[in-house]
Amino acid sequence: MPDIQEIESLGATFSRLPEKLTLWNLVYILVIIVAAMVVSRIVLALVNRALGKSKLDPTLIRIIRNVVKLVVGVVCVLLICETLGVEITSLIALFSVIGLALSLAAQGVLANLAGGITILGARPFRVGDFVEMDGVKGTVKEVALMYTKLDTTDNKLVYLPNKIVSEAKVLNYSKEPTRRIEITFSASYESPIPQVKAAVLESLARNPLTLAEPEPVVGVARYGASAIEYNLWVWCRGEDYWPAFYSVTEGVKQALDAAGLEMTYDHLNVHMLER
Repeated sequence: MPDIQEIESLGATFSRLPEKLTLWNLVYILVIIVAAMVVSRIVLALVNRALGKSKLDPTLIRIIRNVVKLVVGVVCVLLICETLGVEITSLIALFSVIGLALSLAAQGVLANLAGGITILGARPFRVGDFVEMDGVKGTVKEVALMYTKLDTTDNKLVYLPNKIVSEAKVLNYSKEPTRRIEITFSASYESPIPQVKAAVLESLARNPLTLAEPEPVVGVARYGASAIEYNLWVWCRGEDYWPAFYSVTEGVKQALDAAGLEMTYDHLNVHMLER
């Protein structure tokens, strides 16, 4: 950190800047600026060539380009200050103190910014994906540097700070092309197990929204107090999940009714004995 003497020295140096602005120094500064522009173009061309082969998010690519421009600009400013006789070490120390003060004053903003860069680099989801994070389910509408915007199923817009998103467990339901539907249903003990399974599998084979591969599975989950519980697993395309889920759920009842098989519910049988 710069001490009082260094700050006073910097102030005295800046007060003498008009005396340093000679014709030669102005020409030299102009040369530095032109050289910085040329170097910036060359470096950006190399960066664009390298990033063009990567799969980074376009927003992150723009950030990298801006950082490269900023670095070249800072170097240019330092060279100009050196030409004018400004002590570079003291100037860098002063900038570090200013940067530290700004970072302390904007910790939340910087945390969200760092989270946004992490998300854009790791790409756990993209715009249009249906995800669940921090207890919120919705379709990703926008991934910005400071926040991620979700459109929930009940048509609400939720803005999640990227600090939270980068630390949360993210479930991406759209990452894979297929999803598995999992349904639990029950049938009475009087309904033979093979007939129940056959009726349900036949209804799945007729459903245009379900997939034959991987093969659907219907099996006994457990024997309840008044019914047998079954698990049904069947695959569908990711974009068809909810229509397929509802049609499969309705199809189970229709298939069992058509086969004359009873879907029972919790009940209590009371037998009266005469004495």
